[in-house]
This record gives sequence, C-alpha cells and structure tokens, in this order.
Amino acid sequence: MIAMSSLTYALRGEELLKGGGIVVRVIKLPQGSTKKGCAYGLVLPCALASEALTRLERAGIRHGDLLR
Repeated sequence: MIAMSSLTYALRGEELLKGGGIVVRVIKLPQGSTKKGCAYGLVLPCALASEALTRLERAGIRHGDLLR
C-alpha cells in the first residue's frame, strides 16, 4: 500500500497505474496509519510496489510512505 498525500493525488495515481496495467484501488486509511497523517492509500500487489513508486514519481504525483 502506498500512502497518498490527498484524495486528488490518490485518484491521479490510480488512473496512471491502471492505465499502465497495474491493478490498484484507492482506500481510506485508518487514522494514525502514517506519520504525516495521509488519509488515502493505493492498494496494489507488493511485487509491483517499486514499479508503481517509480511511475508516480516520474509523473510528478506526490506520495507518502510505502506501507505493508
């Protein structure tokens, strides 16, 4: 799971990753899940996390921590 800084960034990330063939969905994170207070996350297969982070960064989509 990748924490996202806002719902807008989560939805942009979802669209980007789905368009690139990565199965992903947006979820609301439980309060206190991250140090920064991110409220949304992208759930995807662990094996694709590194690729997803690279794609998000290349597209300029801000994200938070990678959560397990």
